[in-house]
Amino acid sequence: MGRFDGLLLCTDLDDTLLTTDKRISHGNRRAIEHFKAEGGLFAFTTGRCIAGAKLLLNHIKPNVPMICFNGAGIYDFENDKILYLNKLNDNAKRAVEFIYNKFPYAAIDVCTARESIFCRTNKRLEMHKKYENLPDNYGDYRDISDDWVKVIFMVEEEQVDTIRQAFAESEFAEEFEFMQSSPWYYELLPKGSNKGTGLLELAKLLNIPVEKTIGIGDNYNDIPLITRAGAGVAVANAVKPALEAADYITVDNNSDALKAVIEAIEKGIISI
Repeated sequence: MGRFDGLLLCTDLDDTLLTTDKRISHGNRRAIEHFKAEGGLFAFTTGRCIAGAKLLLNHIKPNVPMICFNGAGIYDFENDKILYLNKLNDNAKRAVEFIYNKFPYAAIDVCTARESIFCRTNKRLEMHKKYENLPDNYGDYRDISDDWVKVIFMVEEEQVDTIRQAFAESEFAEEFEFMQSSPWYYELLPKGSNKGTGLLELAKLLNIPVEKTIGIGDNYNDIPLITRAGAGVAVANAVKPALEAADYITVDNNSDALKAVIEAIEKGIISI
């Protein structure tokens, strides 16, 4: 019997597991390997598409499938198989057209199950493409025939609220899920999709009671993960609503946050 048998630890990537300069610290690596060796189940829980999330496998490997697309998908990287996928309906194209015409400065990334299609670019999208090592894949949203999973609108930080308000006052307000996933990204997702529902789906697939799950994050899109998990943890650099939603607050993402959480579980400070 391992110390962490039957526990499912789900962590956000950017600004939670990853440092500000997009690294996984040595302390976090060692702690995660210890957690897995002692029977724990470790999962990435990210807003990234599959290609972007898979980059991290070069540095550390979860031992269960990953939650991706902000909870709209679960991907088994060992067998290159999508285990769960919630898709956008056809009205998503009209929602994209609404933003495309209203805000010419907004970059648009349409994510299908297997690729990202850049329908309009700006500085933030080019940075996003670089960080996730995504190929140049530019296209017209009207020509994308594959099922859509989510759409990211990328603008400057002070422009996000403008996109948010436009959708809130639009005919699409109740039809889709909307969330902010970084200071510059506002996302459109299938109704009911978020990291919390992704956690529940993964726990069900693994036959793990939700009471035995730990969710760790920093941003607005992590709040459903934090609140639905058996123990919800926010890193110290998290946005204020995530800090307020958490059962526990740990150190910041540049201070071995995963190591601190795993040690807190082991010592009984985080009770689960």
